[in-house]
Amino acid sequence: MSAIMILMFGAMQAGGSASSAPDMGRATASVNKVFGVLNHESTIDACKDDHDTEKIRLDMSKIKGEIEFEDVWFRYPTRKEDFVLRGLTLKINPSESCALVGESGCGKSTFINLVMRFYDPAHGRILLDGIDISTINLHDLRTAISLVM
Repeated sequence: MSAIMILMFGAMQAGGSASSAPDMGRATASVNKVFGVLNHESTIDACKDDHDTEKIRLDMSKIKGEIEFEDVWFRYPTRKEDFVLRGLTLKINPSESCALVGESGCGKSTFINLVMRFYDPAHGRILLDGIDISTINLHDLRTAISLVM
């Protein structure tokens, strides 16, 4: 009697799991996409950059806070046909307040992402106190910047 019950419950479980087989395929595809993103190496590696002896180390007590964009062009890696910024030239002087105002998609968040070096521009330079931010130690750069949203 026990053997019949075991076979019956086993068959019911097998039938139940077979009905979720299409979901398992979609779940596997989703997991592969997530791990593809997680395993993608960024062009800006904060950990590797922290040990790069050629990067400029900042003395936080000497930071004035001048931010300058020189002919900056930028497009997101996933949208290579659309430039978000086209030839942006801008200088924000030390102790000066600056408000970025505009409609959705005009580049406000992109501006901040570039200053923080989450992305690098396709063309042009971004300077902090006259130093190209791509040459500055990333940890020092991000420590030197405060942001209020």
